[in-house]
Amino acid sequence: MVERRSRSSISGWIGVACLILIGVSSPGAVAAEKRSDPVRMVVLDPLAKELACACVQGHGQRDYRKLAARLEKAVQKRMAIEFSDDLVETLSGVKPDSEVIVIGDRALVADAGRRTPVNFRPVCELTDREGRSSARGLFVVRRDDPARSLADLGGRTIFLAPRKEDARYAAARATLSAANLQSSISWEDRPEGNQAALDVMDSTASPLPVALISDYALPLLEGCGTLRKGDLRVVGQTAESPFITVYLSSSLAGETGQKILRSLLDLRSDPKLLRLMESRDGFRPVEAESAPEAPRADAGRPAGSVETGWPDWRGPRRDGRVARLPERLPGTAKIVWKKGAMPGGLAGLSVLDGRVLVAERDFADTRDVYRCLHADTGELLWRREFQASGRLDFGQSPRASPVLHEDRAYLLGAFGGLRCVKMADGSVLWERHLPNDFRGALPTWGWTATPLLVDDLLIVNPGAEKASVVALELATGATRWASPGSPSAYAAFICGEFGGRRQVIGYDRVSLGGWDVKTGERLWRLVPEKEGDFNVPTPVPVANGIVVTSENNGTRLYRFDSSGRIVPKPAGEYADLAPDTSSPVVSGGRLIGVHQGVHCLDLGQGLRRVWRWDDDALGDYATVVADDDRALVITIGGELVLLKTTADHAEVLSRLPVFKDDSEVYSHPALVGERLFLRGGSQVVCLDLGGA
Repeated sequence: MVERRSRSSISGWIGVACLILIGVSSPGAVAAEKRSDPVRMVVLDPLAKELACACVQGHGQRDYRKLAARLEKAVQKRMAIEFSDDLVETLSGVKPDSEVIVIGDRALVADAGRRTPVNFRPVCELTDREGRSSARGLFVVRRDDPARSLADLGGRTIFLAPRKEDARYAAARATLSAANLQSSISWEDRPEGNQAALDVMDSTASPLPVALISDYALPLLEGCGTLRKGDLRVVGQTAESPFITVYLSSSLAGETGQKILRSLLDLRSDPKLLRLMESRDGFRPVEAESAPEAPRADAGRPAGSVETGWPDWRGPRRDGRVARLPERLPGTAKIVWKKGAMPGGLAGLSVLDGRVLVAERDFADTRDVYRCLHADTGELLWRREFQASGRLDFGQSPRASPVLHEDRAYLLGAFGGLRCVKMADGSVLWERHLPNDFRGALPTWGWTATPLLVDDLLIVNPGAEKASVVALELATGATRWASPGSPSAYAAFICGEFGGRRQVIGYDRVSLGGWDVKTGERLWRLVPEKEGDFNVPTPVPVANGIVVTSENNGTRLYRFDSSGRIVPKPAGEYADLAPDTSSPVVSGGRLIGVHQGVHCLDLGQGLRRVWRWDDDALGDYATVVADDDRALVITIGGELVLLKTTADHAEVLSRLPVFKDDSEVYSHPALVGERLFLRGGSQVVCLDLGGA
């Protein structure tokens, strides 16, 4: 064993630097060891027992050596474990084709991974004892500090470490911006995370400073005796961000990588190791966009270069956001493949594990059709049809995006037929019918809201008197709960923690509401000032609140009280952004929406307009995908427009026309890495946006 230690014993925002190289060899791996080099397993989890302290029972004592032994059995190769806080230094001398597993904070690994010789892809994430795979930033103050909430932090200095560039710093900025505090806050780096907390304790400044630490760190600081319990108080928290994630190097894209992934995902069946890993549900597949600059790699179902991806309406989190958009668009459309499609398609495209699902109608216009295409080639993998007769305004094609999860797809047609099918071949596992099973009335434009997957539930909105919103069991389709209420609206539902309470948020025909995830109890109801909204755009979660937009009431920012109920008076309003169908996105503390132009609004200043961009290419509808600096607008005519969102004026970075005919793009596209899957008119195309 080779060991190097320095600095503190607590990682992440609490600081660590120890490197331990341990060869874990099971008997079955000895022969394999002689034939090949070991797989390097670099652990940067601040809750690994080698990187934390043993002062808090059951917290910070994850046993990765036991996990390595499990993986050795699975792949019959030796695992060489390294515990580190500096991925760049640890991998500085490795070859690009080395077999490496990295386990650590997703934001930090993604950032450091770009500066190593090895390319990585995220494959799964570790849950904690509560089943969460995310972490929050906590704003903490000294016991004697008069501050009681975020509103009291104006004019303060915030200490944080080790870096300002990670996801939780961005989340902290967004939280303060939403509270109208960002302009009055200053930031100071500390060399180590625990130093931020200790410097707050020792400060004599006026006003007193604030520390930003991770939610997992406070119990360690108190348990190790660094601080007494209660020395620090939490006055605010950021939104959740992904935490411990497993990355595999590109050289592990084949059989060995598949065995590693299967072994990790099967951890849930090993109670003893779950306990040693301080996890409730083990590892879950990553169902989000690839890490920045991560190579496209074979995800195993089927073989191909497009991995994980865009499995739901507006992406994996229903927010239209990706880790990174290209800095510029190519000069001409680089079409990877193109396939014919039935005109009039409305449902968004969904992509997962190298498969693209397309929803449309048959030639007779009496049946819903679902096609599964190979993401790399467009090759047809399977096709399924389901009877769905009737007539609707704007055609009969399904509106809801297919929802893809693990090895299943959940498909909702405009006439209420809901089916769970196998991703492998489209065979039906279970089915329900919203009007027949719940006596919901067919909405004017059909059932439009994409079903919401939450935990082991699928949330749908039949709109029946005794079953306005319903939760179904993912595995069987059986009804878990049904909440009475009003007829259906059209917007997709979202789920999150608002006002400290986890809830489903969405519309019925006349109001916005929140429902308890576990019981279906309706928590609150908000009726807008003006009647007649169609309630189509998806609500957008922001720090400490939510943004909604509609054609009669414009765009509004709402806060929540401590009980999880919405505060009826808007915290911000902007009347000119009033779309009837387009959903806005968040980019770097700003809201980007389309309605008679593109509007950029400052979330930290009550939706104050920063700029507006008008162009002949913008019609009545457009979709938007964003990162923290840019927004990609897909016009109804099929032109891509890349805008800079952080500028003080409208700045077009580049434009790319895709469809040269009169194709209309109503279907929401899917963006996976640098591949854009786009449907317009009578075709579906895959575009490569890289290389510009």
